[in-house]
Amino acid sequence: MRRLLDRLGDGFRVILPLLLIPLVTGCAPGVCSGTRPIVKIGLAAPFEGVARPLGYEALQGVKLAVAQWNAHGGPGGYMVELAALNDSHDAHEARLQAEEFLADPAVLGVIAGWHTATAEAMVPILSQGGLATVLPWSLPALLTDPDRGIAMLAAHEGQVAQALVEQLPTTIPRCHIAVVGDELAVAPYRESLPACARSVAPPAALHRQALQTWAAALLDQRAPPLEALILVVDPISAGEIAATLQQAGWSGRLFGAADVGSTQLTDVAGQWADGMVVASPAPSGADGPLHVNGDGTALAALSPRGALAYDAAQVLLTAIADNIAQMGYPSRAGVVAALAKVQAEGLTGPIAFDLDGRRLHAAVWFYRIEDHRYPGVLVGQVER
Repeated sequence: MRRLLDRLGDGFRVILPLLLIPLVTGCAPGVCSGTRPIVKIGLAAPFEGVARPLGYEALQGVKLAVAQWNAHGGPGGYMVELAALNDSHDAHEARLQAEEFLADPAVLGVIAGWHTATAEAMVPILSQGGLATVLPWSLPALLTDPDRGIAMLAAHEGQVAQALVEQLPTTIPRCHIAVVGDELAVAPYRESLPACARSVAPPAALHRQALQTWAAALLDQRAPPLEALILVVDPISAGEIAATLQQAGWSGRLFGAADVGSTQLTDVAGQWADGMVVASPAPSGADGPLHVNGDGTALAALSPRGALAYDAAQVLLTAIADNIAQMGYPSRAGVVAALAKVQAEGLTGPIAFDLDGRRLHAAVWFYRIEDHRYPGVLVGQVER
């Protein structure tokens, strides 16, 4: 653990103990360990760096779910502790944290994968080590593997792409649409759009001159007039692009893929984000059913990522409870076997998985940014 703290640096050295103490899970220090056996679940998310808001949104949802389970006696009478580790939104760091989870025998499952790169880094290590993993966000469908306990809670990226393309106004000619992102990111959108729709690489740099040059080339009048833009980039890039295009006088429609949805978008773009429609793999807590365990006030405060983190913890703890009910004790192998069969009711609706470990009847929500605030106003929902 000392090596881990040295690697994470002084900033995370301060917050790591706060994440690990039983107090945050609803148990006073020493009480759970002295009176009831303990199980742990892991959360990997960015708690430092530019993506840290994402990590704390996720932490809020998982802490709430764990506290609720502990308040009701825990899964199978076991109390739950949360081991939260910083993946820095970085593949290399994610691999190191996957190994840390494996090294703690009390950890029975992990919530990880808020970004394709970190998910692809962690999944092979966790699955080979026998740790059940709930992927909470919209990721490539091929990451799931129910035989190894890898399940995806959100609509996968192909479903999000299809739903977003279907939401484009019919008044916009499909040949007047461009999709901005790297080759892999735009591929699911290209499958749902005609060949005449453009694919555009994002700007190589986000400083003012580079952005203006990129925007001018995109809006070149020699090409078909651009009426809509789908941004399949990170939220900071999306914010810079939105501001630059509209300051240049472009009046078309802006749409964002799942990763665009973030407070970082509105922090960067400000008023220029208003009107953008973002596809979200979850509702905010305020737009969810709010009946789970009756804690409506706390649930209403959750962001879409917080809602998915909450549901991911519910799924993982239900699998642990089912494993204990069947075997009389918890085990990693038992949780892996139970995860694929979980059925639960969550903030994002009924939860069950198909034979590929992907969520049945996954939905996509659409938010319109207003008053420079994320997530904005709910304007639609589509079930895949």
